[in-house]
Amino acid sequence: MFSWAQRQLSNAVGTAEPIYGPSAIQPVTKQDVAYTELTKEDLKWKAMTTTSVETASFYLMSDSGKIGLAQVIYSNVK
Repeated sequence: MFSWAQRQLSNAVGTAEPIYGPSAIQPVTKQDVAYTELTKEDLKWKAMTTTSVETASFYLMSDSGKIGLAQVIYSNVK
């Protein structure tokens, strides 16, 4: 009952979860995005004066082909 009511409420206010499928999954090579090396500007936080959460995700690849992901989350509670 609760999940039904929650779904109806999210549909009514426009916060329904999108439907994902094969069309939503694309390889990076088909996206029009240029990937570059990080600069110091890329690593600066916005550091807003209000309560906020910032997330930065970095994808790493070694010369040997190993890959990794680093995600840093900054939370500011005022």
